[in-house]
Amino acid sequence: MSEQQPKKTPNNTQTIIFMVILSFACALILSLLASALAEPKELAKDLDRSKQMMIAAKILSHHGTFLMQDKEGEYLPAKYETGGILVPGSEKDHATNAQLLEVYKKRLIPMLVNDKGDLFTFEQAKINEDEYIAAYRKAGYYQQPYKLIYKLLPNPTSGAKSEKEQPAEGWVVPVNGFGLWDAIYGYLAVAPGGDKVIGITWYDQKETPGLGANIAEEPWQNLFPGKLIFQEPSSGTTDFKTAPLGIVVVKGKVSEVLGDSPKSKSAVDGMAGATLTGNGVTDAYRNVLAPYRPFFIRIHNELQKEKKS
Repeated sequence: MSEQQPKKTPNNTQTIIFMVILSFACALILSLLASALAEPKELAKDLDRSKQMMIAAKILSHHGTFLMQDKEGEYLPAKYETGGILVPGSEKDHATNAQLLEVYKKRLIPMLVNDKGDLFTFEQAKINEDEYIAAYRKAGYYQQPYKLIYKLLPNPTSGAKSEKEQPAEGWVVPVNGFGLWDAIYGYLAVAPGGDKVIGITWYDQKETPGLGANIAEEPWQNLFPGKLIFQEPSSGTTDFKTAPLGIVVVKGKVSEVLGDSPKSKSAVDGMAGATLTGNGVTDAYRNVLAPYRPFFIRIHNELQKEKKS
């Protein structure tokens, strides 16, 4: 009977080669997956940004239902009809992604504002829209010679005028700044008069859950509609050229800190344990809105002229 030969064990070189090949294969698979998922991931981000902008503009509720105003100006649930038209509905009429994108494209038109407050289309400014929006998303559009702003159009109806001829129901400004831990990004929708807030959202933030992260929650965001972005003086007559511009997040409750003073009209309650996040939000609104002042003055003056004529 022959003796059993001992099994050969791989030497160190073979082990290292095997590990290198395995690592390379894993890295290649992960790289291919990341590449394949990059486009769907970016599309998902674009869809979320569209939703957040519509929430700020009061076209969409935080719960995924379209909104429209009644004759008294109250926002009620709406549902989608062909052509992006919204009609009265119920809270059960949740919007699909396809409907969201169609309404977004019909109701929110990206435009540009220069330092003098003049309004341009991307075509008039000879700027590529996709490249511009992608290039300055992180740094902030407010720092550019041409600043991004979205024109909020009315709910479309049959025989509606072209986009250029339709009056704006509001304007949406992209806002960015820094919270406690990292950058924060959101939207601020302003009424046609250039002063009153329609709504806000903060869609990208890394603040502390249960504290600073509350800036992304509906209850806190609901404190903003109706607030004035130009601080009203004690005289009651606001000079848009010199008035402090922005919305202040106070430490505590506005009713306790400012009472019913004019400053309270441009302030919201702070979040317990999140003073630094609140300061970051205050700074973001002040810094971002300042370059848009000439535009807000222009649309305010135009609206006043229309009321007098």
